Amino acid sequence: MTGPRHITQRNGSSRTVLVDDIRPYEDQIRFTLNRMNETTFWAWSLWRAPEGANLLESLPFSEEYLQCAGSAEAMTIEIRAVSDGEGARQYTVGKAGGAADGPEETIRWDDGRHSTAVSPHEVFTADEAAEVFSAYFRTGGIGDGYALRRH
Repeated sequence: MTGPRHITQRNGSSRTVLVDDIRPYEDQIRFTLNRMNETTFWAWSLWRAPEGANLLESLPFSEEYLQCAGSAEAMTIEIRAVSDGEGARQYTVGKAGGAADGPEETIRWDDGRHSTAVSPHEVFTADEAAEVFSAYFRTGGIGDGYALRRH
């Protein structure tokens, strides 16, 4: 990689370039996710910048991204992908082998103003989410061992 190529967004509004000045990229991802507290920092998104984008001039949004909401103790992860034949699709990420019909868990964010119900296997800690985000950072996918539920 020739320099920063990923953009992050915090709480749906504040964008920045993912950099490795203080710590390596994957350590920075883990550090950031462990700061989520459901109140002042409740959502984080990551996407690859378009080829040729000058990140000093602008931080463009992408139709494809990985995002999470909640707290470091309990968060939900969603991935959005675009394909030529089907357009944009959004999925909730879950750990493989989890039962989708189990009791629902509620993930809250923005000081409780927003919430979503997910299955227990769709609840991640920050460290678990860091594995998903690191795979996405490296490959643009989430890797094996995860289940997707379409919205």
